[in-house]
Amino acid sequence: MEMLNVLSVVLADVEYEGLAVPSQFMDFAIDGRLLRETLRVGTDLAAIEQETTLLRADFPHAAVEQIDRLTLASTGEFKDGRVALFLCPVCGDVACGTVSARISTEAHTVTWEDFGWQDGYTKEPPQPWLFERQRFTFDKTAYLTLMKQLSEQFTELLPPHQIEDEGNRRSVRAWLRRLRS
Repeated sequence: MEMLNVLSVVLADVEYEGLAVPSQFMDFAIDGRLLRETLRVGTDLAAIEQETTLLRADFPHAAVEQIDRLTLASTGEFKDGRVALFLCPVCGDVACGTVSARISTEAHTVTWEDFGWQDGYTKEPPQPWLFERQRFTFDKTAYLTLMKQLSEQFTELLPPHQIEDEGNRRSVRAWLRRLRS
């Protein structure tokens, strides 16, 4: 039986061109080690150190969308179905370049593999040769539980006009009170 990896998230921040990115983000950790440190990349891909996930309080809508793609509830950002894991820390746009992966599910597992560098504006395929071949397989129940918790956390940060709660829109005042607490 294949040894399963454990996915978690940790609060992190990065520097971009010598400046601190304005918002902290939730970074992926696999088996207790940051994914950005676990991925083995060539020296010509230093950009991975600056990229962030979209799991950021200042991008709650984008965070929920990334979670949907990570669970395959939505298709990946790229035509080949791949999912962006790390994106530009300033704008979160795939056009700036991303670390992407192929995500697949089986009955009891979720797998991230075929890591590559892609952007959203060229027709070039991902550049997997920049990465050593790695594969991470997670218990599906634990993975989906984590994603559900993250989705709920970021959904709470959405402005009221982006949330519908049983057909009734939440009041702006209630949302602002939640943000202040």
